[in-house]
Amino acid sequence: MKQFLLFSALILIFSCEKKEQVFEKPVNQEEEKVSDLNIQTINSFEIDSTGILAFPLSIGETIESSRIESSFKSDKGSSYWNIIFYNSNTGEKYLLSKQKMLISNYETGYSNYDSSNEKFTQIDTSSKKYIFYNIITDDYDGNKKLNYEDPTYLFFTDKEGKNLKQISPKNLNLVNWKIVPKTRKILINVQKDSNGNKRFDEKDDIISMEYSLDTQKAPVVIFDENYKNFLLENFKKNWNSK
Repeated sequence: MKQFLLFSALILIFSCEKKEQVFEKPVNQEEEKVSDLNIQTINSFEIDSTGILAFPLSIGETIESSRIESSFKSDKGSSYWNIIFYNSNTGEKYLLSKQKMLISNYETGYSNYDSSNEKFTQIDTSSKKYIFYNIITDDYDGNKKLNYEDPTYLFFTDKEGKNLKQISPKNLNLVNWKIVPKTRKILINVQKDSNGNKRFDEKDDIISMEYSLDTQKAPVVIFDENYKNFLLENFKKNWNSK
């Protein structure tokens, strides 16, 4: 009987230890790396003397081997993973977006900051109501990183940094853009991955599009295939050697 009780007790002790092991929280290496990251908020700018401050966020070099840090790294100048907006009048603070993204450029409507050359230049006053952003959001080439091999999109918000909206179409790489002041339209030039090699280069087609700031409907192609065919025929007629 004593042996039976001793055996039962051993089973009970072993069962309790096993349960404790099951519910023990495992060490998450990824969480440790996140906690070690150095979030940079040293740079800020005020939007149109409104008392609203923007803090572009970069990732510090605290842990160079971090899988998270490397997923944002690019070999083309500085970039930001988000922007904090802080209303110094009310104390409200909020992020530009909660999604994963890489911000290469932003324009407040009064001045343009280009992170590649760290310079401010004046831009047209018709964009005063908005802030424009060049943002990468899609891992187009499937390498599990956001970098400059992926398509850049044009976004905008109101001047408080709210209501983020994408202007340029998905899977088309933004080349350049400008505002036409008289019509309040944005001329956008984008690249299409014409050969399907998951890269954007000089071999790919350029598409010119137009976006209305008034209607804010999807951008429309300016030169469709029929017009391109007309241009090609005109070129052949006038420039083909005889």
